[in-house]
Amino acid sequence: MKKTLHLFSICFLLGGAPLALACDEPGEKPAIPDPNTAETAQMVKANNEVKAYVKAMEEYLGCARMSGGEKRRSISELEEFADSFNQAIRTFKSRNS
Repeated sequence: MKKTLHLFSICFLLGGAPLALACDEPGEKPAIPDPNTAETAQMVKANNEVKAYVKAMEEYLGCARMSGGEKRRSISELEEFADSFNQAIRTFKSRNS
């Protein structure tokens, strides 16, 4: 019995640790370059950073213990951030076409 309990405890600790670490809130939002002066490399870098941030936030929101109102507010802020980046991309593309 003790052996089973000990084995279960080890499995729980090893299996639960990655889950606990995976639910850390991502850092600050990446900066969006000025689409009127940005170079292609800057926009590509920003695109990769924004995609990674959005993915990390989606994972965080999936596991974070928040009230419904807090979660909706965070989702709304994330959507606004993504929309502002998409607008910057559209402006950049129109400037370079």
